[in-house]
Amino acid sequence: MSIKDLIRACAETNDGAAWEEFVARFQRPISLSIKRTACQWGKNPEQFVDDLLQETYLKLHAEKCRLLLQFAQQHPEEAVLRYVKAIAINVARDHFKSLHSQKRGAGETDQMVEDFDPVARSDSFGGPEAMERKVFLKQVDDQLQDCAAGSHQQRDCLIFWFYYQQGMSAKAIAALATVQLTAKGVETVIFRLTRCVRERLADAATLRAAES
Repeated sequence: MSIKDLIRACAETNDGAAWEEFVARFQRPISLSIKRTACQWGKNPEQFVDDLLQETYLKLHAEKCRLLLQFAQQHPEEAVLRYVKAIAINVARDHFKSLHSQKRGAGETDQMVEDFDPVARSDSFGGPEAMERKVFLKQVDDQLQDCAAGSHQQRDCLIFWFYYQQGMSAKAIAALATVQLTAKGVETVIFRLTRCVRERLADAATLRAAES
């Protein structure tokens, strides 16, 4: 089975065998990416790798692998491997940033453009926070499609979600071959779409308040 077909099977079915095959193919490169990142932060890799491996799988599986499937459909297989490794690196990096910030008692994590901050993921997938977040993301995505309308709509939407949902930096997104933008260009797309989405969400909230 090709990587594209495997990811589609994981996304579109509850086939346990497909996920076992996915883990068999990607566990080693994901683990190595996490270990290298841990070493860069001066941490013992074995202490963190299992938890961060599971967190990476959860991130890839978000919304039934929507972003992973979209990426796989548009890129060659070797690019998919680089994408998966980039997600693992970002998961590990965010974890160690958080530990570092807690230790020093200061918020040192990167600030999102214009302080746009989606609701944090709930650990309870069926809980009210998870449901609220799902509704919120659907509202964001509806507005995003209009804000990104044009010849680069699909690319710009992917950039937006890579940044906010997958936690990829502008530099990491720009490194993807098909994006064909500099890191500054990626930042410009994120800034433009974030401002547009925020304004549209605010307008929608005002309209709902006026109607109630």
